[in-house]
Amino acid sequence: MKNRYYADEGMDLKKYMICLWRRLPFVIAAGVAAALLFGVIYTLSRTVPEGQREYQAFAKVYLDFAADERGEAYEAYNGYTWNDLMAADPIMELTLSYLSADYTREEVQAAVKAEILSDIRLLTVTVTTNSKERTEAVLHAAVQALAAYGKQAKEFVEIGAIQETQAKLLVADSRLLQAVLLGLLLGLFFALLGVALKGVFEARILLANDLKNVTDLPFLGYVNGPGNLGGDYEKNLAYLREKEGNITVCEASPDQSFMEEDFRNLREAVGVVLSVPYRKANAVWVSYVIDQLAVQDCTLLGVAIRDGDAGFLRRYYGKDKGEA
Repeated sequence: MKNRYYADEGMDLKKYMICLWRRLPFVIAAGVAAALLFGVIYTLSRTVPEGQREYQAFAKVYLDFAADERGEAYEAYNGYTWNDLMAADPIMELTLSYLSADYTREEVQAAVKAEILSDIRLLTVTVTTNSKERTEAVLHAAVQALAAYGKQAKEFVEIGAIQETQAKLLVADSRLLQAVLLGLLLGLFFALLGVALKGVFEARILLANDLKNVTDLPFLGYVNGPGNLGGDYEKNLAYLREKEGNITVCEASPDQSFMEEDFRNLREAVGVVLSVPYRKANAVWVSYVIDQLAVQDCTLLGVAIRDGDAGFLRRYYGKDKGEA
């Protein structure tokens, strides 16, 4: 009797690929489902509550400097100075005067940012709050305050806005596509892994090689197999009966147990051919049946697989081999 070490058997890659092809809809469905799941989880995790959303607007303000005693512009106004000026009086006081009483100094100071990006005569004022309306209100008030300040300060001829935008919702960098692709890849990977592990651990009997991993008994062929595959079984069985005499075919099944009468009839035969069902039987069960028949002194001459999948067998052995 052959020693059985199912875990040590290598993978039949061709068998696996054919089985995988048949399970391709499941694999694709698993990948799509995982992609959708990852997309939903990412979207939910990135959704910001209404009260925590930020809106931003900006204005471009032109600074028309007055000439100083040397005929040069007041270049002391740089980016850092303007940020400080916007938060201090008199500009902050002017800004608050153009707003309703529910706006606080602290809120406006936190919302307003002013900076010189390149040209010293062009000031960029940016306002960020949690409300679209309040953002636009603070920006408009700041622009008005600068215009008023330009009329008061001797360093300026005039300060006026050349561009003022509406508030827009700040959207964080979205990685939804990356999340969906990651979900798709993981879904496909685990689906493929599951198909492979299912095939290894279940060890279903599909082919002659599956039986060779269990027993050294000759494989007679596929009962009711397609084309030549079925004909080989019939010829081999006829040859054994001509050579040995009374040969009994034992059509074993995992959902049926042997009775004492069954063992007695099998013992009385000159030889027994064990027929196992395609896919329904696994290697462990076949090994168990062979052991039971050996204990009962039944003479096993060979094994066969019945009711095989014609399409699968044709793909595995090749179309020509599967046809008469």
